[in-house]
Formats: sequence, C-alpha cells, structure tokens
Amino acid sequence: MKSAPKAIALSQSKITGSQERSQRRIKEILQSAQHILVTEGFHCLSLRKIAQHMGISNGNVTYYFANKEVLLKALIEDRLTRYDEEFEKEAAKFPHAPDKRISAYFHYLIADAQVQESRSFFYQLWGLSIHSSIAAELRDHVYHHFLSQVMIQLEAARPELNQQELLNRSFLLMSLIEGLNVIFGSSKKFLAQFDDIESILAGQVLDIINR
Repeated sequence: MKSAPKAIALSQSKITGSQERSQRRIKEILQSAQHILVTEGFHCLSLRKIAQHMGISNGNVTYYFANKEVLLKALIEDRLTRYDEEFEKEAAKFPHAPDKRISAYFHYLIADAQVQESRSFFYQLWGLSIHSSIAAELRDHVYHHFLSQVMIQLEAARPELNQQELLNRSFLLMSLIEGLNVIFGSSKKFLAQFDDIESILAGQVLDIINR
C-alpha cells in the first residue's frame, strides 16, 4: 500500500520534466525563428532553416509547429506575453499610483522602440500584412491588444473620462509609439537633430493623458 503513492509521485515527476523540456524546446525554436525573421526576413524563414540553425532534425520543429502560420502566431503571442510581463514588473513599483504606472508603461515602450530587434520584428509583420490575410489578422490582434492595455491603464489614471474619450486618447498614444518605431529606424545623422528627444516624448505622453 505504501508503494502506490511513491509510484504516482514518480510518474508525475516524469510528466513535469517532459513538460519542462517541451517548454524549453518551444522557447528555443521561437528564439531561433525570431533571429532569422529580424536578420534575414520572413521570406527566409522556414521550419527547415530553423532546424538547421538549431542543429536539430526538421521533425523536432514540426512536432511543435506544423507550418509557418502556426509559428508566426506563436511568435506574436510570445512577444505580447513578454511585453506584458515586462510592464507588470514596472507597474509593480507603483501599486497605488495609476498615473505613474501608465507613465512607466510608455517609458518602457519608448525605450523599446529604440531597440533595432524590436523594430525589425514589427517591420516584418507590417510588410507581410500587406499581402497576407493571416499576417493582417495578427497585426490587428497586436493593435487591439495594445489598445486594450492602454485603455485599462488610462482609465485607472483618468476614471472621469468616458469610453469614447478613453478610446480616442488611447489611439493617439498608440499612434505616437507606432510613429517612433518608424522614426527610430532612421539614420543616426537624422536623429542627431533632436535634442533630449526622450524627455520631449515623455512630455507629449503626459499631455495626452492629462489634457
């Protein structure tokens, strides 16, 4: 009778270990896929190339991702999850100050827009969405996700605003960040014209929030 619980525990341990290995493998595949996507472009991304890049068999990739569409969806969800996790870390610093939370959120997005890898990722998605209905749906999913996040933060900071006002201001804030993704991809010579641009941008964010 005493041996049964031990056997069950051992079985559960094996399942947990297997799940952990699967999660690690999925993470590795997504990291490799993102690297290929931002350095070579979507047209160079394939399940076979990912396998070659990782030094594993093609079957090890297709076991988790049947095709590129499934992979692209997973890449988007993974990126959104990481954005949410990073913001939660920032938000945790201001549990009782919604105005500081939303400010921290946009400081994070402004900093992220200056990261070449982040810009390249979205450049690829934007370009692909012109001709791919799947990519267009994913692009809209990304926009809806960020719009929802901004509205939640803005409503906490400005509870007196009605839903249309929240929507309009959230749209303006999103447009500002989207524009930065394009502008920060410009040459250093072009960007050098602007002095203390981050403070100016932060001021614009606060103006939209508080007007």
